[in-house]
Amino acid sequence: MKGVRETHFLVEIRPGKTLLCIGLAVFLFVNKTIAQEAELKVKTDTSAILIGDQIGLTLEVNAEKTCKVEFPYLNDSLTPNIRVVRRIQADTLMTGTRQKIIHRYLITSFDSGLFEIPSLTFRLNRGNTTDTLFSIPVQLSVTYPPTDTVPTLFDIKKPLPAPFTLEDYLRIVLPVLLAALFIFLITKYVKRKRNRRDKQAEPEKPSEPAHVIALRELDRLKEEKLWQQGFIKEYYTRLTEIVRRYIERRFHVPAMEQTSTEILQSMKPFVLEEDTLRALQELLLLADMVKFARELPMPDENESNMLNAYVFVNHTMEGHTSQNVTANQQ
Repeated sequence: MKGVRETHFLVEIRPGKTLLCIGLAVFLFVNKTIAQEAELKVKTDTSAILIGDQIGLTLEVNAEKTCKVEFPYLNDSLTPNIRVVRRIQADTLMTGTRQKIIHRYLITSFDSGLFEIPSLTFRLNRGNTTDTLFSIPVQLSVTYPPTDTVPTLFDIKKPLPAPFTLEDYLRIVLPVLLAALFIFLITKYVKRKRNRRDKQAEPEKPSEPAHVIALRELDRLKEEKLWQQGFIKEYYTRLTEIVRRYIERRFHVPAMEQTSTEILQSMKPFVLEEDTLRALQELLLLADMVKFARELPMPDENESNMLNAYVFVNHTMEGHTSQNVTANQQ
């Protein structure tokens, strides 16, 4: 649709019909020329909508590139019944010496009836000349959605099921996994304890006598000279481990898992010689002081405890004539 244009210019008028006719001819010529230079379109996507629907409103001006076009400023409402939601597009297309400027808006209405988008004002500036274009009003029909007139009764709809999220899965799966893990750990612990008990009940029978293995390891430890090099703790750890393993092989007592006090109590039924028990007691107690209290024994104490280990093994080995060992073996 072409716009209506209002042009302002100055014409000198003198008395006489001839001059009046000339002025009128000039006016018509100028108006026709300007109208050919600019074209205005205001349109909607459709002329009828349902209440609350949103449609596009397009403002388009086709003019020469030398013209600076001023579009109307649209507030949040075109009329009391037609509202502007937002501007959704603004484009400028150049073709030769012409330019096409397009502004698109999103409009809606919440009232029913036949409404009119009023004439909008556009200004074209070319140098010192300002021309005004007026758009043609646009009709817009707004109606309510059709209602169902059939008196049909429907039951209340059931609630929609909530979507099953990852949190719902975890709420179900996680307790099951934790319970399975707990059962697995308990079962593994019971089996390990049972296997350990079975191993204690049936100790391995070494291919060599216990005292032969113990004396060989004591000789090796003595040759390494750990305490002479400052490795006091390592020395007593190795020394007591040799004696404990000897007790396990010789008397079938779980000495590796017992404390020093428990070992001494376990040896009383097997070793009745006080000197032999005293040698074992001195060795175990001083070793505990070194390992746990960081005590630094004297060099002669280190040598005497090695001797205590030899004494204990030699006085309790198989075939020793000690009455207590022989009686317990029988």
